[in-house]
Amino acid sequence: MRIWDRDSMQEIWVTISRNKVRSILTGFGVFWGLLMLIVLMTIGSGFRNGINQLVSGISINTCEFWTYKTSEPYKGYKSGRWWRMDNRDIELIRRKAPSVEYIVPMIYMRTDRNIVNGTKSMTAQTIGTTADYFRTVRLNTMAGRVLRETDDNSRRKVCVIGFEVRDMIFEPGEDPVGQYIKVNGIYFQVVGVVGRYSDSGMNVDNRVILPIYTMQEVFGRGNTFGSLTCTSKPGYSPGQVEKEVTAILKEAHDISPTDEMAVRTWNVEEEFKKINNVYLGVSILMWIVGLGALFSGVIGISNIMLVSIRERMREIGVRRALGATPGNIMGQIISESFVLTGLAGLAGFVLGTGIAAAMEFAMDGSSNDGGGLPFMPDFSLGQALGCLAILIASGIFAGILPAYRALKIKAIDAIRDE
Repeated sequence: MRIWDRDSMQEIWVTISRNKVRSILTGFGVFWGLLMLIVLMTIGSGFRNGINQLVSGISINTCEFWTYKTSEPYKGYKSGRWWRMDNRDIELIRRKAPSVEYIVPMIYMRTDRNIVNGTKSMTAQTIGTTADYFRTVRLNTMAGRVLRETDDNSRRKVCVIGFEVRDMIFEPGEDPVGQYIKVNGIYFQVVGVVGRYSDSGMNVDNRVILPIYTMQEVFGRGNTFGSLTCTSKPGYSPGQVEKEVTAILKEAHDISPTDEMAVRTWNVEEEFKKINNVYLGVSILMWIVGLGALFSGVIGISNIMLVSIRERMREIGVRRALGATPGNIMGQIISESFVLTGLAGLAGFVLGTGIAAAMEFAMDGSSNDGGGLPFMPDFSLGQALGCLAILIASGIFAGILPAYRALKIKAIDAIRDE
């Protein structure tokens, strides 16, 4: 007897529909399990994509440094001393740190209504940095150019503005490149307009970027700056950069080599590892919950098939007496469980993918301007095929135990038992 001929399929359908309520309640477990698996996979991918979006504009080989008060007395200085990084540190790092590729010092300034163009004004963060800044972040140059080394060396009063600044203080369609704006009361010429690349996490849209040495000079900031970012050369890790630069800064500013508080660091690579570990743990938990719900339904179908075999002992015995082979019996039982699992799972698959598509559509084009973690759900073709493969395997698994139970039934014992 062929398993998938018309008569067999009709027999399978009659068996399943013989007790409709039992079949529906049993299949609901598989339906709900696959639905939960798809929804959880979609939520997991949403957080993964959101994290990738949040950090997509940051170089993974980056380490950031900033100052804090000392925690140990050293060379006549008491503990609790505040210190500042200065321009000499940049040259020292270039000479003494072989692992460092780019050095990006940063100064931050922000006052109320500090950006002015004619009668229009706005509040925006002003940062002073070097040309290396634009080599370490992914930005979209929308007009003009970014800062160059010559801007700093010549102390030029030029600036690069974010596109939100352009939209706020210039007329629609007006080209800001070449025009002058007031930044904290000083005129600077706009040389470029930038924005986030692919909506990455580096938000420069509401910033005005100045050459750091020019900023120090015109705003009386001396030769100090607030933070320092360094990237590693190929073949070196951010951890090596962290050790080398920390040691150089401590030596240059008379800080104890064992002082763990004075130089604060943020190693992007280490943070990425932590984020990936958290996501991996969440993903494993979601798979456990989703597969657990699905397998609970599969076990329910397997139990019902065992009950069904007990109810059909006479039928199976007559089949064996008429010459049905073990393969025929086993194939019939597995086919029944496969069809019941498949119908329930297909309904869960359709509804689950519909929910995933609705989530993706609802979040499409949403921004992270509110400051929270971006959520970008995405249910891929690979995930869909994986769920279908799990469904097929579940249908076969649900019928194996009942099929072996049916094979143990002997024709004479089944007829006598009835």
